[in-house]
Amino acid sequence: MRFLHECPWDRLSLLREAVPDIPFQMLLRGANAVGYTSYPDNVVFEFCKLAKETGMDVFRIFDSLNYVENMRLGIDAVGTAGGVVEAAVCYTGDVTDPKRGLYDLEYYLNFVRELEAEGIHVLAIKDMAGLLKPNASKLLVSAIRDEFPNLPIHVHTHDTAGTGVASMLAAAEAGADAVDAATDAMSGTTAQPSLGALVASTMGTKFDTGLDLHQVSTLNEYWEEC
Repeated sequence: MRFLHECPWDRLSLLREAVPDIPFQMLLRGANAVGYTSYPDNVVFEFCKLAKETGMDVFRIFDSLNYVENMRLGIDAVGTAGGVVEAAVCYTGDVTDPKRGLYDLEYYLNFVRELEAEGIHVLAIKDMAGLLKPNASKLLVSAIRDEFPNLPIHVHTHDTAGTGVASMLAAAEAGADAVDAATDAMSGTTAQPSLGALVASTMGTKFDTGLDLHQVSTLNEYWEEC
């Protein structure tokens, strides 16, 4: 990589060899791939092909403005490469407040309809600013689940406002299939909500993760020392 002076494909290949049974996921900015400019179509297709061949499994494709035309190239490229197409709807505003204008519940449902029509495999709700409050999480996820009962829903948030754990629990209760979390030492604030908190909160419930809290804590100790 740029600062480590190594080939990113070599790093990915080594990780895939060391961790053969856990899906790897990456972000893909549609026509921008992993950069901040628009690349030729053949570059995006070739990049996705190499990423998939080297060990990447799930490609979370998004556009910060929810512009499906920019996402379509990424969706097609990942599909051609044989990867899992996880298309994201970027969240902003507050769906529980009808006075917030454009970004109401119907706005998000319309965008999800567009993505579903593209033949995506998984829907991501990408709350990059940490604005998804628990009640909003429940309302949004349940509405999507009601209309799309067979579409896997993966929720991603940042714990900027400190409500991440509560919002992810609300998402699970509303029908989400997966939520993102970070090991405790790296969680909170602008990172993802605490994995340990989610594991502990769901123990003994129908949402029990099956993860051993002691092992989660042991892993966390490693990262604390780092």
